[in-house]
Amino acid sequence: MENRKKRTRGIPINAVTVPVAITLAVLHVLIVVSILMVNRASGDISDTMSNTSMYLEDATALQAGSSVMSETSSAFVLTPVLEDGTVNTGPLMSYIAELGVPRRGDDVLKKFEDREISDAGREALELAAETADHMYETQIHAISLIRSVYPLPDAPQFAPLPEVQLTAEELAMPDAARLELAANMMISMDYARSKQIISESINACVAEIRSAAYAKAAVMGRRLGILRTILWVVTGTIVLLLACFFLTLYLELVFPLNRCSRLIASNDSLDEGKGLREVRVLASAYNALLKRRDALDAILRSAAETDALTNLPNRYRFEQYLLESGERGYSMAVFLFDINYLKQTNDSQGHLAGDKLIRDAAECISTCFGSGPDENCFRFGGDEFAAIIKNCDEQVIRGKIRRFEEMQLEKGVSISMGYAYAKDVGETTFKKLLDEADQKMYTRKKAYHQECEEHRE
Repeated sequence: MENRKKRTRGIPINAVTVPVAITLAVLHVLIVVSILMVNRASGDISDTMSNTSMYLEDATALQAGSSVMSETSSAFVLTPVLEDGTVNTGPLMSYIAELGVPRRGDDVLKKFEDREISDAGREALELAAETADHMYETQIHAISLIRSVYPLPDAPQFAPLPEVQLTAEELAMPDAARLELAANMMISMDYARSKQIISESINACVAEIRSAAYAKAAVMGRRLGILRTILWVVTGTIVLLLACFFLTLYLELVFPLNRCSRLIASNDSLDEGKGLREVRVLASAYNALLKRRDALDAILRSAAETDALTNLPNRYRFEQYLLESGERGYSMAVFLFDINYLKQTNDSQGHLAGDKLIRDAAECISTCFGSGPDENCFRFGGDEFAAIIKNCDEQVIRGKIRRFEEMQLEKGVSISMGYAYAKDVGETTFKKLLDEADQKMYTRKKAYHQECEEHRE
């Protein structure tokens, strides 16, 4: 029982499949989570870069709008009248159109109210917006001075253009002085400095926005790299785990089962020490069944080949014995026996006495002519027996015959015997030996019965 437990102590298949299934489920959940986090991180990076592009566009729009307004207002103020004497309204139309675009100082600051930018960037943007508003006021003031000298046509397209209320001093100035004052405003050092401040502030704000975006993108990029590494590691782990799992199943399940099928086909016992526990249990059960089958076969074979009364091999086994014997190279003596007066014993004393006579005769024959484990004594039928002795000489045969005659007297039985001997079975045939032994046996039996009849007379 202990050996059986040891043979079936292998790992059960559930101990392999359940942990692998749980591990795969966990790894697949981790893959899904990693993919979602990778997508989110990629989206965050994309959103950051998109927002940065929008921030940069809005910040530079302030500078672009300020530049357009400065150029168009300067063109009008410095050249208010064309050569034909008409008012130079072309630059003013461009100026009015720019007023409708929401990229002036206050408009840009409103866009950045809820946006995350550094304090330095916000301060630079506020300075640029404040300076742009100051330039706008200067531009409207200068345009108003020009309009006081060259009134604009009364048309709806000029309605959006604001107008500054001039001071009494400015109104008292001659037209030439007002024109000169307006021109001086547009070409003054203060105005030029304002344009420089806007350019520098916007550049500083853009630099801050880009720096913050790059820093944030770098952090997100590292996070994304870690997530992708985790994803690759998990994927590789799944592939490796599946490879190990299927290799284990092949080595511990498929391969042992294939080997078992071959052994079963060849009617061999199975190896109970290899494979998963289920395979070992199957092998153990099959081996137990094979043993029972072999035991049953042995019982059936014994029943088919053994005489039930004497436990000696029967005629079928005798014929098999001759077929299995070699054809030459050894000596052989074939003995045939016949019990005398068996029928008379059955008729006068009963079949139990007859059975005892048969058993006593069988004991005499097997004791005197048997050769140990080699079953060489046989019962042919009711009162007929045979014995075969290999590798013997006539001296040994005479000794066995003397012992046989003595034992008949001891047992109180009478058995007729005849034998044939060959120094080499290759020089004759089994049939000839049997015929010769049979003839001698019946000759002696006939002589014995005649002698008994003479004694009775």
